[in-house]
This record gives sequence, structure tokens and C-alpha cells, in this order.
Amino acid sequence: MTFLEWILVAIVCGAIEIFTAGFWFLWLAIAGVVVALLVQFGLLPSLELQLLIFALITLLLIIFTRPLVMKFVKSNDAVSNVKALIGQHGITISRIVPMQFGQVKVNGEIWTAISEEELEENTRIEVIGIDGVKLLVKKAST
Repeated sequence: MTFLEWILVAIVCGAIEIFTAGFWFLWLAIAGVVVALLVQFGLLPSLELQLLIFALITLLLIIFTRPLVMKFVKSNDAVSNVKALIGQHGITISRIVPMQFGQVKVNGEIWTAISEEELEENTRIEVIGIDGVKLLVKKAST
């Protein structure tokens, strides 16, 4: 293959990487550029040697550099914000009746809440869901 054909392979792999963002095709693109440069300088005359070097460079990059890159870009999938409140317990600070809002205190914060059952003030509750900015609560089992 020629220099331009290897550059084309690298561009295609780079484009696929942009759309998948899995850090697999990135290494193929880098290996394609390296092989293209080696072909340009006349160091890889045969197609078999080009493919072998391409495969080796890709394999080495995946084994030694992908884990490092994944550590830096890995996001913590920890539950955050209001979704973390589901399953938490709290207490009603105002009476809640079906079809009307009330207020609850969960983890030291006051939230607007709704319930399918009537809940008196100072009743221990459990958060079972979220509806917009309101917590869906039920009486906590003791």
C-alpha cells in the first residue's frame, strides 16, 4: 500500500473513533499514521511487512496505552444528585394527603413531596421515586 492509502486508513479509523469514543479505533489510526510514515521513508517495501507492523503497533498501543487513557477519561458512574435520594429515609415536616403536596426532610434538606397515602407530620418516610423536583414518598416500614 502507498503512503496515501495508509493515511486514508488512519483518517477512516480516526473518524470511526470520533463517533464511537471507545478508544479502540484511535490506536488503529495512530498505527496507520506510523506505517504511512515508514512507507514514505521506504522502510516497509512489502504489503505483508506493512500489515505485520500495523498489527504489532496496534497491539502494543492497546496493551500499554489504552488502560492509562481509560483511567484518565473514565467517569465515575456513582449515583448523584436527586437520584441518590431514592431509598433514603426521612421525616415529614408537614401533613401530606393524596393529590396534595407536603414537605419532607431527607438528609438534612427540605423537599416538596407527594404520596399516595395520607401521612401526618413527623411520620418516618422512605423515598420511592422522583417526579420532577418532587419526591415520591411512602410511610417507612419499621
